[in-house]
Amino acid sequence: MSWDSPWADQRLSGPRVNLLPAAVTERRLVHRQRVGMGAVAAILLAVLGLWLAVESRALRDARQDADRERQVASGLRARRLQLQPVADLDAQIAAAQRLRAEVYAREIRFSGVMRDVSAIVPDDVWLTQMSATFTNAGASTGTGGAAPAGGTAAAGTPAGAGGQPPTATTPGSPGAGSPVASLTFAGAGLGHVDVGRFVRTLTSGPTKDGQRVYINPYFTSSQRGQSADTTTVTFSASVDLSQAAFSHRFQVDAQTGAPTP
Repeated sequence: MSWDSPWADQRLSGPRVNLLPAAVTERRLVHRQRVGMGAVAAILLAVLGLWLAVESRALRDARQDADRERQVASGLRARRLQLQPVADLDAQIAAAQRLRAEVYAREIRFSGVMRDVSAIVPDDVWLTQMSATFTNAGASTGTGGAAPAGGTAAAGTPAGAGGQPPTATTPGSPGAGSPVASLTFAGAGLGHVDVGRFVRTLTSGPTKDGQRVYINPYFTSSQRGQSADTTTVTFSASVDLSQAAFSHRFQVDAQTGAPTP
């Protein structure tokens, strides 16, 4: 028989006899099971305690953060209440700027018109009367004051009066091209040629953004006096103002959003 057989192991170790009652063995087994379960429960309780401590710390930190955030929010609300008058003022300024832009949307600065006319009128022609008519209002407004090149100013009459042809749609005629206003002149010159040069100069007047400001210059009359010793001619003429005559002051710039000066 070889030493690797089960019989050899039994012979070396000797016979084992369990003399303990079965009840004792069962109690020992139950005791070991209870000890194992207690150890597992203790480990679980330790893990749960550790988790509870970590979560409690996180909750405490979160509550502290929430308290700080509430304090910051309270400070911001108080600061907002302090700055509310500034916000109201900004809103009022914006509303005033919008209203100003609407008011000045169709503004024509007649100081610039008078400066242009003064530069256009030749030395041998002088104006005695000048009036302006706005096409949107249909009312005539006299410029008042001295005429640009000499003579005395008189109350103006609306364009179309004194034999001037009515507004037509023919290109180059008064009213063509949707003008925003019309100027009516009355004055005198040394000759018909001088008066004609004045009207031709209106045709090549100033431009703005590539658009002519003065359009549709028109002769109403040019007559020499009846007296033999009269060497001057009297005339009346008109010219229309295009949309380039608008000043565009205080309009909101499309790119920057700021009002133009």
